[in-house]
Amino acid sequence: MSHEKFRPQYHFSPRKNWINDPNGLCYFNGEYHLFYQYHPHSKVWGPMHWGHAVSTDLIQWEHLPVALYPDELGQIFSGSVVVDHLNTSGLQVDQRKVMVAIFTHHKEGHETQSIAYSRDEGRTWEKYHLNPVLDNPGLKDFRDPKVFWNETHWVMSLACGDHIRFYRSEDLLNWTYLSSFGHEYGAHGGVWECPDLIRFQTDAGEKWVLIVSINPGGPNGGSAIQYFTGSFDGKMFKPDQSKEVVKWADYGRDFYAAVTWSNLAEPLWIGWMNNWQYANEGPTHPFRGSMSIPRKLYLKEVEGKTMLVQKPIEVTPLLKERTESECICLKPEHAFSRVIQRQSSFQATIKSGFVAFDLSIKGEGEQLTINFNPFKQCLKVDRTGLKLVQFSKEFASVDSMSVKYVNDFHLFIDECSIEIFINQGTKVMTELFYMNGDSFTLEWKANKTELQAKYRLEEISSIYEPALSHFEGRV
Repeated sequence: MSHEKFRPQYHFSPRKNWINDPNGLCYFNGEYHLFYQYHPHSKVWGPMHWGHAVSTDLIQWEHLPVALYPDELGQIFSGSVVVDHLNTSGLQVDQRKVMVAIFTHHKEGHETQSIAYSRDEGRTWEKYHLNPVLDNPGLKDFRDPKVFWNETHWVMSLACGDHIRFYRSEDLLNWTYLSSFGHEYGAHGGVWECPDLIRFQTDAGEKWVLIVSINPGGPNGGSAIQYFTGSFDGKMFKPDQSKEVVKWADYGRDFYAAVTWSNLAEPLWIGWMNNWQYANEGPTHPFRGSMSIPRKLYLKEVEGKTMLVQKPIEVTPLLKERTESECICLKPEHAFSRVIQRQSSFQATIKSGFVAFDLSIKGEGEQLTINFNPFKQCLKVDRTGLKLVQFSKEFASVDSMSVKYVNDFHLFIDECSIEIFINQGTKVMTELFYMNGDSFTLEWKANKTELQAKYRLEEISSIYEPALSHFEGRV
């Protein structure tokens, strides 16, 4: 797998065939479970199964057999997994706690919610004999249940086309409608999907964030993720932002359907790195689709607004070489240039965050360019300089986000993806790019005025190598 073209070397991808939404994220007995939308027989979207993998460190993943297969009730669409610590469902039969999957059955356009359970830490699954546990009230879109325990009962967030519905259950088997949110809030350029209601503890007290994926209607076209901040009283979500405000979790084209792991003290999520505009056409083989780097989530007050902050997990076990400098001076006529491997991390701290710059990832006669213009308060990622774009008319894009200054950034590059974390993760962009060559050249130059910065460049090992090597730092 380490030699397959465009195969991510430290991001999760299936051995072969189609993958999309992460599902059933759950931490249990030292293992991070990652289920995912999977078509085991094709590289294009088709009858949905739940694929399954586990990890103890979020870096090395063990592929397990398909967990859930389509049946007479339909395909297995997205959902979540919880650990039923109190045996509220009555499905526990011995001392081992039961994992319960809550998912959408999709058949001929009709969607209902069902459950399955595992008594052996997720290795085998049994579907509940009285499925579905939540019937469709007559909605076209009625899917992607995300369930969590809220003090005395379970709460389900469910995507319903242009809004989110909340349900309550004492036992995971019987559900009662609570409330709805979203008809008049946020972006509505497409269908709402994959909700996640997350509780944060802040210095000011408890705060809630409602995650909603939307397709299409993203800030740069196609699929994307918006979020709402506010409060939740056990029944209703009340936003603290006005109706017209739209907050995007990631401004890139290729971060979608992200949800958090259950059974963790602090929020941690992962997303599908793709866009429905071209997801079925990407030039990879024998697989299609991969996941982002897992990201820790925080809240931060920025200019009077509560913002979601994302911090990528540490990949220290994979680092094999580091180059760093305490001070470099970039001038318009003199670029900083380094040959980098196809799996690298590059981070920089800039003395003045108001200096315009271009940073390019270059191959032979092609490039991906990141441009920051402080006068326009805009950061752009330009894919029009790539050669391999003909698989989709939507791919050769120039994508942008509003950024007033850049004090620091952290780039994660892995074969065909780049994840860009700006200003300690307060602004993020995730983009795919397909570029040939054994290595890349990273070129960074200031525009108009000089730029002073310190940087760190790290080479990252492949998770498919027999043994992980330790890096030796050098200046």
